[in-house]
Amino acid sequence: MFCGGCGDIYRRIKWNNRGLKSTVWRCACRVEHGKNGCNARTLAEDVLQEAVWMAINETFQEKDEVLAILRENIQSTLEEDTENRAEEIHGKIRSLQGKLLSQVNSQDSVDDVGNEILRLREEKEGLFQEKSAKEDWRKRMNEMIGFLETSSCALTEYEEKYVRILVERITIFDDHLKVDFKSGISVDIQARKELPQ
Repeated sequence: MFCGGCGDIYRRIKWNNRGLKSTVWRCACRVEHGKNGCNARTLAEDVLQEAVWMAINETFQEKDEVLAILRENIQSTLEEDTENRAEEIHGKIRSLQGKLLSQVNSQDSVDDVGNEILRLREEKEGLFQEKSAKEDWRKRMNEMIGFLETSSCALTEYEEKYVRILVERITIFDDHLKVDFKSGISVDIQARKELPQ
């Protein structure tokens, strides 16, 4: 969860307001620096949970559309072939290594070729990291698809496990919350203003 004003994270805090204990979420910048640091709202936990399950239910109403978007996102990710790009880089490295051996007597050329080989190795490593990140993302999307396909009705109350499966990020503004789902869909929800008295 993030602050829509300053961008800092929101923290879960046990609050004692005039003798009444409750759990609230507050911007970390405001907690540490007061209103001078950030003027973001404090959000009661029950208000936050209600807004999040409302966003999930709003998305559930368009379940077929969400599933189509998820499948399309996964397909476009599959089409980007990092294996071929990595093999192409590997071929360039082999070619440059041969060139390097043939130019041993010319120090300037050796340095240039050596630097290019190092750059290509870093690029290749970046491709493998990209591939790993895509596999992780694809796994999360498939989990989300499985959840949506097997769930037949809207949520009646906040459930943490569903939020963790579906929600990527929550941004809290003064007048609304923006819930970003892992599918790439965003929903703006008006949240009650009241705090524990």
